[in-house]
Amino acid sequence: MICSAYGFTLVYSAIYSNLDKDSILIASIKAMLVTVLAAIIGVAAALILSMINYEVISKLWPIIAAGCVVLMIITFIFGEGPESRPDARSWLNFKFFSIQTSEFLKIGFIISFSYHLDLVKDNINKIKTIIPLVIHGVIPIGLVVLTGDAGSALIFVIMFIGMLFLARINIGYFAAGICAIVVAFVVAWRTGIINGLQRTRIEALFFPDEYKDVMYQQTNGKIALGSGGLFGQGYLNGKMTQGGAVPENQNDMILTVAGEEFGYIGAMAVILLLAVLIIRVVFVGLKARDNVGYLMCMGVAVMLFAQLIVNVGMELSLLPCIGITLPLFSSGGSSSLSIYLAIGIVLSVYRYSKNQKNSLFYRY
Repeated sequence: MICSAYGFTLVYSAIYSNLDKDSILIASIKAMLVTVLAAIIGVAAALILSMINYEVISKLWPIIAAGCVVLMIITFIFGEGPESRPDARSWLNFKFFSIQTSEFLKIGFIISFSYHLDLVKDNINKIKTIIPLVIHGVIPIGLVVLTGDAGSALIFVIMFIGMLFLARINIGYFAAGICAIVVAFVVAWRTGIINGLQRTRIEALFFPDEYKDVMYQQTNGKIALGSGGLFGQGYLNGKMTQGGAVPENQNDMILTVAGEEFGYIGAMAVILLLAVLIIRVVFVGLKARDNVGYLMCMGVAVMLFAQLIVNVGMELSLLPCIGITLPLFSSGGSSSLSIYLAIGIVLSVYRYSKNQKNSLFYRY
């Protein structure tokens, strides 16, 4: 909730300069309302989930997984993308609001994959066990790729690898997997499967002087971060933030707002708050009463860690710009709501592990 409150102040600052422009006033107000409503609904959903035994949730994995797959198929057929990326059909538009379905697929994947890993834990390193696990991971990754959301696909890959590692898969499989990923990337690059804007953004990372227009967002983002100094230029006083020099600074580039207006201290506060949250989730997982609870918490921790690392790496030009939000800080209702749902599951693990009678459905 502290992260969400801090995030709202940053989002408000990012769109503050637009509030006197009639052409984008409605969009700016909508962004603020979505941020607040997502947090309120998310907290309520997390509290409700915390009172439901996580074992019951995990056993509903076939229904959850099927629902997520159907949702992604609908997105592939009827989905829409932003004006800058019309090919990325990753949003379902319901006129009054839109949802990014891949965000909720993350929660479904954590639940279903945790149950799958727990089911085969005694034979986890046998090849006949590994193959179905790989298929389980490839399905959501493939569905996200089909909608054109490469950024979310990367998060799924990290989640898949991280959960396998934490389930204590033999290290030899990871070596083979890394080799396979490298070969697949080279083939995709050579054959042109990776093309268009995605390819250009990767090339721009290594040749920034030749792709100044592509690197414009990240370059200005780094300037904004650095110009804040130690304590920042003051809330609502950041020259680049208020001048609109950093595109999408209410979403993917939200850390630049903290860095410019609250300085190094403000930017580090964002990272440290998320780090504390991730560590807390890990501790809950380590104290879980069974393996499935442990895996669900670790899945949530890996998801948060992946988004934190990719977003910060993207803003510092260490990684290509692929449109990943900063958890609980960036504007975006789907992202915030899905994270609160994930936290609700962690709270359920905590509650049930501490006192079984405090959970609904404990008798099952």
